[in-house]
Amino acid sequence: MIGIWVRGLLRRRRARLAATVGGIGAAVALLAGIGIFLTTAQGSMTVRAAGTVAVDWQVEVRSATTPSAVLDLVRATSGVTAAVPVGFAQTNGFTATGGGSTQTTGPGMVLGLPEGYRTDFPGAVRTLAGAGGGVLVAQQTAANLHVKPGDTVEVGRAGLPTVPVVVDGVVDLPQADSLFQKVGAPPGAQPVAPPDNVLLLDQARWHVLFDPLAALRPDLVGTQIHAVLDHALPADPASAYREVTAAAHNLEARSVGGALVGDNLGASLGAARSDAAYAQVLFLFLGLPAAILAGLFTAGSSTPGGGDAARSRRCCAPAGPRAGNFCAWPPSRRSPSGSGAAR
Repeated sequence: MIGIWVRGLLRRRRARLAATVGGIGAAVALLAGIGIFLTTAQGSMTVRAAGTVAVDWQVEVRSATTPSAVLDLVRATSGVTAAVPVGFAQTNGFTATGGGSTQTTGPGMVLGLPEGYRTDFPGAVRTLAGAGGGVLVAQQTAANLHVKPGDTVEVGRAGLPTVPVVVDGVVDLPQADSLFQKVGAPPGAQPVAPPDNVLLLDQARWHVLFDPLAALRPDLVGTQIHAVLDHALPADPASAYREVTAAAHNLEARSVGGALVGDNLGASLGAARSDAAYAQVLFLFLGLPAAILAGLFTAGSSTPGGGDAARSRRCCAPAGPRAGNFCAWPPSRRSPSGSGAAR
């Protein structure tokens, strides 16, 4: 019975059946296509957000905690693939003499980078001139002092004599804003701009120059643990954000107040999360109405017209004589009248 009905549809209503199937297929394909696009877009947002961060975590060591203890704690955290200590010291200025003049800057920062830092964090420092290691001067500092590789710079230390160093290279710090952030401070309390005067030293030389300052003025010297996290994160930026921030909060809790996490990766994923939410809103306000229109079109094309409806009713009517045909039914042979009775 079903086979007869299907063959009848294919023979008599082929165009309408094709329109119905096409409409349903278009609605399903539209929803599936938008869903695939949304999933792919969210995954690419997560990858881009993670790829633009030079240092995933900047863990500031509090004064009552030793850097080695925090370093071990960070390295033991799940998802951390690399972690190194970085020294931060405030200087009261740099001085350089050359070309018959002396240039002096205001306060600045001197960082002590461990060996292999630029391999672990390739996006943190970019070489512009000279060597890629040793004594490196930030681009703005080199412009302020009018120095180049091979020149000598005097590094000022509060309460201590200045120390001369020979410049090996000039570098750029693409993400200086996050590098010199005030870890743990709310966005409104962050520095307006990174310092203009920055010098990078290898860690051994940094300790020689600033361990005496740490003993004299511990408020001017500090240590951060810079960490790289595994970027095998959930495709959804919101899920990735929750995972990274939960790990950062867990680290702070395990340190018992000994460390504060500057979660640069979480901040980047948080921004991507907003973009992903906007994409979902577009899906709701563009994709669903289009699917509804496709469904209405399908319903309209599958609804039979007046002639087709009447034809369908005739086809579905029960077999047998109709009421109007009884009047035309041939009368039975009349019985012979009395006058014509058989003799």
